[in-house]
Amino acid sequence: MGRFPASAHPMDALRTAVSFLGLEADGVRPGDPPTCEQALELQARIPTIIAAGRRRARGEQPVAPRDDLGIAANFFWMCFGELPDDEVVEAFDTSLILYAEHSFNASAFVTRVVLSTESDLFGATAAAIAALKGPLHGGANEAVVHMLEEIAQPENATDWVRRSLDEGRKIMGFGHRVYQHGDSRVPPMRRQLERVVEARGERGWVELANAVERAMDQAKGIFPNLDFPAGVAYRLMGFETALFTPIFVLARTSGWSAYALEQAANNTLIRPVAAYAVPGSREVRRIEER
Repeated sequence: MGRFPASAHPMDALRTAVSFLGLEADGVRPGDPPTCEQALELQARIPTIIAAGRRRARGEQPVAPRDDLGIAANFFWMCFGELPDDEVVEAFDTSLILYAEHSFNASAFVTRVVLSTESDLFGATAAAIAALKGPLHGGANEAVVHMLEEIAQPENATDWVRRSLDEGRKIMGFGHRVYQHGDSRVPPMRRQLERVVEARGERGWVELANAVERAMDQAKGIFPNLDFPAGVAYRLMGFETALFTPIFVLARTSGWSAYALEQAANNTLIRPVAAYAVPGSREVRRIEER
């Protein structure tokens, strides 16, 4: 990781590091099914990679993980060299559980497609990370904070939302392909966000987020998804915005691994059939050489 460009996006660094783990893995051969041991290794090493990358980007030395802490607390320790209040750790842990797996999303589909070819778990996870990087998938929680920074004040929310909708802009953190009447993961995350606010003593971001939510309800009747309260919570926890999507990876590694193990247990190559539409037959002519 010391040779990665300092300007690299954390998701690109993470994808590359996971590929390197595949190079180091003992006994991983084409056709071998993924194992629980490999899944546990990825679940342990990925938060270590993310935290080390964060500290390196800040010119700091990595902090080694502790064997007396769980994943959530250990991540704070490796990122900051200290532990926050228990309420903050619990809120973060809850967010990881809520993000861990969620229906047949793009990165889950990528994982199963790669594993269906009898490739390995490290390659499938690297491919899933690449899919999650996109702002239409995992990058939405980053976009939420960028949006709130642009709005700046609660009193600006209504005009900003109306103007953005008139311009055809997508309002990040709202709507969901599956949850048409509200994301069921939002209420538990919102409760945890309130605990973070109480622990940190900062209500400004929540008041701004609430103003945007009200403006969206009035303008379109669209509800927030998990990315909306989670993005605000991560910001109050002290994580940089560029770290939000890698945190998503930290959580979803368990879901991807579960999909991989399930796919390998009863595998069939996933090869969608495409309907190739052309504008009628075309004549092929031979071009004589001059």
